[in-house]
Amino acid sequence: FIARNLAKPTRLDRVLRDQFPLWGRQAVQRLITAGKVQLNGRVVWLASWEVQNGDRLQIAAPPAPKTAPPAKFDDAWVIAEEEELIAINKPAGLLSEPKRFSRTPNLLELAIARFGPLVLFHRLDRDTSGIVLLTRPGEINKVLDAAFKSHTILKEYLAVVASPNRLAPEGIIDVSLGPDPARRDRMTVVERGGQRAVTRYCVESEANGRQRVRLWPQTGRTHQLRLHLAHLGAPILGDRLYGPRPREDQRLLL
Repeated sequence: FIARNLAKPTRLDRVLRDQFPLWGRQAVQRLITAGKVQLNGRVVWLASWEVQNGDRLQIAAPPAPKTAPPAKFDDAWVIAEEEELIAINKPAGLLSEPKRFSRTPNLLELAIARFGPLVLFHRLDRDTSGIVLLTRPGEINKVLDAAFKSHTILKEYLAVVASPNRLAPEGIIDVSLGPDPARRDRMTVVERGGQRAVTRYCVESEANGRQRVRLWPQTGRTHQLRLHLAHLGAPILGDRLYGPRPREDQRLLL
């Protein structure tokens, strides 16, 4: 394809993600580093290479696209609707809220289109499924705000990981996390600086080289559960950032 409508020279990975939004960030990165992208007839290995209007890009072996996020609210997601409070079962692959400079469908805007003005009280990563609380204007917002600030809300997650690994039957993971200097989209475990991250966990069952693990985060750092488990050799299955490369159609089992 030919690059068009670029307001200024733009990174190669950004051009590809804009042109093929369902490929996903990781698939685009792997495509470039594997030498599968040519710019004006020459292989380009750097994701940061600048693309100009009129440049011709050729792609060998394009990746399978991710499943497109839903474009309309599905009433089957509603777990409970009680006056000011709505509990939603967010599907995997759907953002919780809008991202800057992106019109990708997200739970908050889809829910507002369905129910009217709402407040999103907490978020789940795009690839994580589970309960999200939304509220209508009213007294419930003061109650939930106080509950979240005082940590009286208990958050419980269920993950499926590969075994064997270094997880004990139960325990507490307490390591600090900071930005990964090599990857803008990842966090990493750091010995100095960073933010303290604490997760309590319990291995619930094991079969066929897999374990079900229950997790109770005591802090709320970016990618905390995913990175904590990967740190102990138990990456969550389907994790494109911290685990072995999954199949393109495999979702994060969190």
